[in-house]
Amino acid sequence: MDDSTERESSIDDRPSIRVVNAIAEHEGTTPTEIRPVLYDIIDPDALDSLFSETQLGNSRSDGHVSFEYDGHKVTVYSDGRVEIERLRESSTESPESVSSVESFSSASEPTSGDN
Repeated sequence: MDDSTERESSIDDRPSIRVVNAIAEHEGTTPTEIRPVLYDIIDPDALDSLFSETQLGNSRSDGHVSFEYDGHKVTVYSDGRVEIERLRESSTESPESVSSVESFSSASEPTSGDN
């Protein structure tokens, strides 16, 4: 693999990029057209750092983070999965109580470096 392909691959493996791509696919649009933009909802650098290698160079093998995005619950897992669930209130539920009506999962596998 040449240097440019390797750099593109490492950029695409970032959780923030996988989230943007999953949202775009879920919405049937391109990553540059999703609204609101991700950084209006969550800090992409902070999201990426949650799943970055430790100071010793070890991968973070377990964990996930969830946040609400435009009426959806987005869950990002350390194994590279991104799940998107549509949140909808029913007339008998309080605004804080939501039920999953639609689910979308993007299972793009991150590539691992030479370990």
